[in-house]
Amino acid sequence: MSSNLRQRSVVSSFICTSPSAPNGLTFALFKRSNDVSSYQGKWAVCSGSIDADDPNPEAAAKREIQEETTLSDADITLLRKGKPFSLTDEGLNTRWTIHPFAWQLKNGAKEIKFDWEHTEYRFIKPEDIHEYDHVPQLEVGMERVLVRPETGEALAALRNDHESGAQALAVKALEMLLKAVRGQELSQLATSEEFWAELRWRAWHLAKNGRPSMGAAIEAELLKALDIVSTRVYSSVYGGIGAIPLPDLKGIAATAISERISATQHSLESLAQYCLDLMGSKSFESVTNIVTLSSSGSITRTLARFVESTTKNRGYVKITVLESRPSFEGVTFVNTLLNSFREDKDIHSHLKIEIVSDASIATVIGDAQYLIFGGDKVLPNGNVSNKIGTLTAAMLSKELNPGCKILALFATNKITGSGYALEHLKVEYNDPKELTSAWPESYRQQLNEHQENGYQVEVRNACFEWVPAKYIDQYISDIGALEKADIERLAGESEELEKRIFGDL
Repeated sequence: MSSNLRQRSVVSSFICTSPSAPNGLTFALFKRSNDVSSYQGKWAVCSGSIDADDPNPEAAAKREIQEETTLSDADITLLRKGKPFSLTDEGLNTRWTIHPFAWQLKNGAKEIKFDWEHTEYRFIKPEDIHEYDHVPQLEVGMERVLVRPETGEALAALRNDHESGAQALAVKALEMLLKAVRGQELSQLATSEEFWAELRWRAWHLAKNGRPSMGAAIEAELLKALDIVSTRVYSSVYGGIGAIPLPDLKGIAATAISERISATQHSLESLAQYCLDLMGSKSFESVTNIVTLSSSGSITRTLARFVESTTKNRGYVKITVLESRPSFEGVTFVNTLLNSFREDKDIHSHLKIEIVSDASIATVIGDAQYLIFGGDKVLPNGNVSNKIGTLTAAMLSKELNPGCKILALFATNKITGSGYALEHLKVEYNDPKELTSAWPESYRQQLNEHQENGYQVEVRNACFEWVPAKYIDQYISDIGALEKADIERLAGESEELEKRIFGDL
């Protein structure tokens, strides 16, 4: 192989109909014109180079789709991404690195209008791809974005769950992987090598395509489970995946996943205890004033422990909770917190809770001693992703009440490698209907009329944002207080584990 191969990174986008459509999933196949520089006359999907000014492959894919088909964000949504792969074309003296994506057409999407790069297009079923003279290894990209029905259902369940926190979603993903081990689809595989490869592909898709905004915890727990499987197999008398009988491998996998489910569920207790040690149990009629937001299992358990300990010693606790629009998770948090207490008159008389609008944070932060929030992702540099509104609260706390300690609470499975930042340093937006459903019907109708009359009004429902490390005074995890150097080290270990488990897929 030539050492002077041209290196090119490209995106490959499968524009799909909905998997639940009457005819099932189909995707658009385009015939390349004679005017393009390579693979003239071949069938391909919408593809193109990743330019230097593209922030990431996903952005490059969206740009290419709009250039080649006129489809925009209003017409498509990301269905899932595939693991990148490489191929060499000696005839073109090129080494291609291909980033595959699947995009689903939205209801009401406009018709595709192709440009000079193509002469025609048609929608085909995945099983018909062999009937077309297509570009090299198109079927590899297709296989990396399409999944079996069980996996598709699991991904949809994770993607549509906007109630659970990251830790609960990680447990849910582990339960889905355990169900796959015991399920019908994987039972059809004949060898241990096939089973191990497919199990890791299931985990890869659950980690990358379930809930990207909360993917750090999901991925970490799946990787830990698979690492336990790998370690036990290679340290056994069999010495490797190829030698172990398939029933034994399934048994090891089921046990390892079950162990991680239990460990993940119990990690909140350790985190709560470390936070309690840091804050200290207040007594002697003192009042601890805490501001928090969103609904988090970590925050709920931590504050429950703090309230129980402090009120037992006759101290007072005031908790101010931002309602967390648009889904009002703050109210959910308060009800969950109160449900966790036994009927205790000391708690009744020594705990005061206020629920306030998100916009009123400046009026309540002035006398707070702690601003406490969770973390759905933590980058090696210490930046933390959490519910929208967290950054505003942290910035105002530093400006209006410098003495207020800002605490970020998270399990170490939320810490992710530096590569994660390249894809997900952005605000995640959920369905605008979550926002508009809180409006009176007459307001929605009037706005719809204005939009239909040509006014450009877009409703956007931001869900998660990033809080820079400079606004955070202390990180508290399930293994204790962390410094930024600890976070960076743990992030590196996370990256190495991902390479070890997913690297050869």
